[in-house]
Amino acid sequence: MDLAHAPTSNDPGHGGAHGDSHGHRASLSYEQVFLILFVATVVEVALAYMGLPKGLKIVLFVVMALYKAVMVALYFMHLKFEKKLMWVIAAAPLMFGVILAIGTYPDSEKGTKRFQRGDSNPWSETETPGPQK
Repeated sequence: MDLAHAPTSNDPGHGGAHGDSHGHRASLSYEQVFLILFVATVVEVALAYMGLPKGLKIVLFVVMALYKAVMVALYFMHLKFEKKLMWVIAAAPLMFGVILAIGTYPDSEKGTKRFQRGDSNPWSETETPGPQK
């Protein structure tokens, strides 16, 4: 636990290390966070082997990955105890990554079917037959 940010019984309005009088719950220990992340990973592996539709799997995997990323940021990067500005600073690269992914998506799909067929020049405008089987 980060002792620099831990409430003490001398602080006004704080009821000690186990929570405070304002209804805030105490932080989780590193072991508890590890257990939560471990369980989330086991659930992800189990989902991979279930016969769920592909779209649903993708959504569930993204949601669980985001949840795990937030847990790591909160507890292992100590953002839980930081001001809101630190969240903005930490989230900015994520926003740039999303913009980059959305911006490059159209290019990533160009020629995909032709690559799968094995065309000799997948970028050409004319259809070329794939290898004969």
